[in-house]
Amino acid sequence: MITLVIVQNLIRSRHGRAIMAVRDNRIAAEAVGIPVTKYKMMAFVTSAALAGAAGALFGLNYSNLAATKFDFNTSILVLVFVVLGGLGNIWGSIIATVILYILPEALRGFASYRMLIYAIVLIVVMLTTNNPTLKIWREELREKLSKKNGKEAKDA
Repeated sequence: MITLVIVQNLIRSRHGRAIMAVRDNRIAAEAVGIPVTKYKMMAFVTSAALAGAAGALFGLNYSNLAATKFDFNTSILVLVFVVLGGLGNIWGSIIATVILYILPEALRGFASYRMLIYAIVLIVVMLTTNNPTLKIWREELREKLSKKNGKEAKDA
């Protein structure tokens, strides 16, 4: 939760907007006078500090740590959390992480098919998140909901 607060505050700050500008288009950011090297270093140091804090908290859960706990599958799992949540979308990554942590436990009753169902769900989510038709549909749904919420707020 502390990391979430730190990152949200960084994103909303002047420095956060500069970091996002460098992320989106380095050449354009440099053209408007943003010191690219400074903000790349700031992003790297911030992410390294947060990763170090996460590692320290992870280590507190175990009596001993070994490199075997951080294998290839763990790296892929973390990458899947971020990709399924949406790159640059913090809340989406949090939701994807929660779902992908709960899903294997919910499928524990289907012991022989658990990993197959898990893989199918991952594939379906990847296909639906990158589908342009579904993106348009989601945007239309958001607009309808925001109009409906705005109308209800006026009526109240």
